[in-house]
Formats: sequence, C-alpha cells, structure tokens
Amino acid sequence: MSTRQALAAILLVGVAFATMFQNWSDNQSSHYDLIRALDAGRTTIDYGPYPTKDKAFYKGHWYSARAPGLAIYSLPFYETLKGVGGPALARRSQALRGEDEMIDFVGLWGSVLPGLVLLLLVWRVAERLQPGYGAAAAVVVGLGTMVLPFSTLLFSHVFAAMLGFAAFAIMVRERDGPPSPMLLALAGLAMGYAVASEYPLFFVALVLGLYLLSRRDTLTPIGVLRRAGAYIAGGVVGIVPLLLYNHAAFGSWTHLAYSNIPQQQKGFFGISAPSLPVLATLLFDSRGLLTLSPVLAMGGVGTVLLYRRGRRAEALVIAAVCICYLGYDSGYYLPFGGGSMGPRFLITVLPFLGFPIALALRRLPGPTLALAGASIAVAVVATITHPLVGYETETVVWGRLLEGGEFQPTIASAFGAGRGWGAIWPFFLAAAAALLLAARATPRLRLSARTLGAGLLALAAWCAFATLAPTLLGIDHRGLLSIVGAGDHTALNLALHKGSRYPLRTLAPIAAVAGLLALVAVWLRNELGGYAGGPSAPEGSSSAGSSRSAGSAMMRMSTPGSPRSRRVSSESPTRARPRRGEGVPSST
Repeated sequence: MSTRQALAAILLVGVAFATMFQNWSDNQSSHYDLIRALDAGRTTIDYGPYPTKDKAFYKGHWYSARAPGLAIYSLPFYETLKGVGGPALARRSQALRGEDEMIDFVGLWGSVLPGLVLLLLVWRVAERLQPGYGAAAAVVVGLGTMVLPFSTLLFSHVFAAMLGFAAFAIMVRERDGPPSPMLLALAGLAMGYAVASEYPLFFVALVLGLYLLSRRDTLTPIGVLRRAGAYIAGGVVGIVPLLLYNHAAFGSWTHLAYSNIPQQQKGFFGISAPSLPVLATLLFDSRGLLTLSPVLAMGGVGTVLLYRRGRRAEALVIAAVCICYLGYDSGYYLPFGGGSMGPRFLITVLPFLGFPIALALRRLPGPTLALAGASIAVAVVATITHPLVGYETETVVWGRLLEGGEFQPTIASAFGAGRGWGAIWPFFLAAAAALLLAARATPRLRLSARTLGAGLLALAAWCAFATLAPTLLGIDHRGLLSIVGAGDHTALNLALHKGSRYPLRTLAPIAAVAGLLALVAVWLRNELGGYAGGPSAPEGSSSAGSSRSAGSAMMRMSTPGSPRSRRVSSESPTRARPRRGEGVPSST
C-alpha cells in the first residue's frame, strides 16, 4: 500500500509539472531552434523562428550555444508532434501566442518526463538507505527546489541532472550487489550522454569514476581494470552523439559552440578562479540556493548522518559533487545564468543533496518538516508567477504577482480560463494530492516539544535571514555587481526594480506560515491517530545501516514467547514567462 501511495505521489508531482505553460525565454528558444534545425537536416539556426541571444557565430553562420544532447533526444518527439498537428494546435491555443506552446509541448518530453524520472530515482535511492522516507524526500525535491520550475521549462539542466544521478543510482545498486561490469557500462553510458547534454556534468563523471574504485573486494589490478574499463567504454559511447554533432556542424570532433561566445573566451570557457564573495551570493542572496530552498541544509545534515551510518563512499560522493559545482560556478562569469529563479547551474547537485533529506526527516523531523514547507511555498510561488527573474532585487515580483493573482498560464489557460486564480487550480490540485499521498506513505513522525521547538527556531531563523540578511549584509548588492560584470549595466538601477530593498519581505513570511502549517499538520496526524500506511518512527532514532541488519534486529526481537515479540507484532503493522524583450538578461 505504501509503495503504491509513494509512486502515486511522485507521479502527481509530474502531473503538476505538466500543467504549467511557461513564457518564452532565450535558453528555451535556443534549444527549440536547434531541434527545428536538426529536423530540417541542418545544424545552423540562421532561420530559427525566435530571436534568441543564446547563439554563437562561426564561419558566417549562427549556431545554438546549447549542448546538443537535449535537442537530439527531443527530436523524435518533435517530429511526432508535427505529424499529429501540434503546431496548428499551438497557434489556436489561448494560453500563449503564436507557436510558443510548441516549446511547452516539446518540454513534456524534454523536461517534464526527465523531471519525473529524476524524482523516481531519488525515491529509490532514498528508500535503499532510509526505508519508508524516500517518497517524502522525492516530493520535497520536486516541489521545494529549482527542480520544480526547470521541469516546466525547456532547459537542459533537469535532463542532464537526471542522467548524472541515474549513473549514481546504478552504481549504488552495483556496489550493494555482486560486481557487474555491465551495470557500470550502463552508468558510463548515462554519464557520457549527460556530458553531451551539459558539459559541466564532466565533474560528476570524474567523481563517480572515483566512486567505482571504493569497492574493496574488487581492488585488484584486474578488478580495477575491468570496472574502470566498462565505465569508460560506456562513457565513450554516450558522448558519441556530441562528437558527431560537432563534426557535422563545425567540421571538428572537438569544437564547441561555447568557444565562439566572447564571454566564454575568458579563462576556461568563462571560468576563472573560485570566488568566496560569489560563493556567498550563490548560497545566500535573494536568489541563493539555501535562501530559497532551506530544506537543502537538512540534506547536508542527512549527508553527515549517512557518513556516520557507514555509507562513507556515498556521503563523500555528495560532498565532492557539491564542492565541484560550487567551485566552478563561483568562478563562472555569469554565476546565476541570467534570468533564473536561482543558480540554475547548481541543479545537478539537487538530487545528490536531496535524497539524504530522508535521513534528516527520520532523525530530525521538526526542522526538516518546517524548512520543507517553507521551501515548497517559495518554489511554488516562484514557478507559478515568474520563475525567470533576472536580478536579485527582482524577486520582489513574486510577492506582488501572488497578491494580484497574476500567474503563468496553465493547461486551463489553453481552454480560455485566463491567467488568474481560475486557471491555476490544476497545478495546485496535483501538487496538494502529491503532498497528501507522500504523507500517507511516510511513517508517522513523533514530534515532541523539543523537536517542535527546534523546527520553529529553524523556521524563524530562516525567515529573518531571508527577509533581512541579503540586503543588510550586502549579499544582494554583490550579486548585482556580478551581473554588471557580465555586461548588464542596468542591474544596479534599483528604480528599475521599484527600489526593492528587502525583496523577500512579503514572500518569506508566507513561506514561514507554510512551514508552520507543515508542523501543525503532522502534529494533528499524530494526535488524531495517524493514517493507515506505515509504522511510527521514534524521535531521534536511526534505522539500521542496511535492510539486512534491520531484518536481523526484527528476528531477534521476535523470539517466540517473549513479551517483546508480542508487542512488536501487534503494534508494528507491515508497510505494505515574461514577454519577449521584457528585461530578462540572456541566460547564456
């Protein structure tokens, strides 16, 4: 029963993704232009239908600045859409204008489906390490982080992150079972195509290459050679589409369109030495990773718990992926990637940092629930109002649009429901149902006065920080300076953003209330007897390090004739877009 509820919860998050139709943006149109070009048998986008800024000029022609992996993967679906009259349907729709909805139609395959698969992978990995809590972790990742808005947009980040995390999930399974070069080759294949879809996934490939060496029973010259050889061979096959595209487009197997963008020609493809001030903006400004998704801090706590439990290799993989991405992004010339809810280049770390939330929820339910509620509220509001904000201080628009009931179009908008409260209900219905089912699939959490207090304290601290600190500490100003350095000299013009000094002062309290409601809902569930669906989890306890040890403990407790066994058997049931040209900088 719990497994079916967990699966249904995650599928409903995917439905929530699919209900949203987002407005046009440079990055999306660059992918779409490349898909159309490949469909026409060419690689140039000289005749692309959208005036995207995300393009590169090479030998008299314009090319998409995007890696080709997403376009190649989406091409068959696009051709199917054409065959069933998709463009005509998009022109008739009332949600957007012209053929803009074709980008959203392609996104069902290129963003929504990968986002759903990513959450299924988070669920399974979390279940392996903390049984019973995987669905909750997956739903929090899907509704409370940047995975939510970018699963509704035709960007490559969620697709590439799904492939990279799939490689990790396969290797975790292989590490827990008998040695299997075939599984490692499959992981390498996913990793190679991830790099073909988004070049920085190379960092994940290196980290996972070290991870496969952590298995002690294969640390022999022959064992290492077989395992590394299988992984590398799969990676080479996975990267072949990128090599073929480069050769067809530029006459070179290794030439990348990135190298023809002026900003990318400084340092190593636009990357210089990491910067601590930029790192602070990535994490803590009004678009910062931890400011908008504070539950990820509990993912860090869960990683520590994972390490202490004995899964040190997996914990070190999480830490290494985070360090690599924070280091590279803090040295990039445009760390937030232009118009984006947050630092979109860090989306790859979200599943790695997300699945340990299951362990934190088990051990520290109060703070985890409170921060999860706040994170979900922020991500939902940003997604349904204006996910592609271009500046730190522009985040003020989320609260203003929410108060005015002005939302991005949804599937209901396509049938004439407009863009207000009367059209946003499909998204809310699917998301609310997902949260309810995830709660039913999760064992009851015992919230003592102590853990409730910890949750309230964490929530109050986050709310105060998000409201005041980015301005008072100058973090937002440092983020604006980064945008000026990237070439947009309007970033410091606060009049452009209506002089917003504390841009999250409306949204942060709303999110704090959501976190409080999450605590109250779980407390009421306990007071009213809970749902039938799983056993309660003792506060502060940790589960066994593996299902085998958990099973052994249950066998010891169930010795025939003992009072302990009778009590266990009777009390522990089996868990069965802004318009074109409107002030959003290029998201190159």
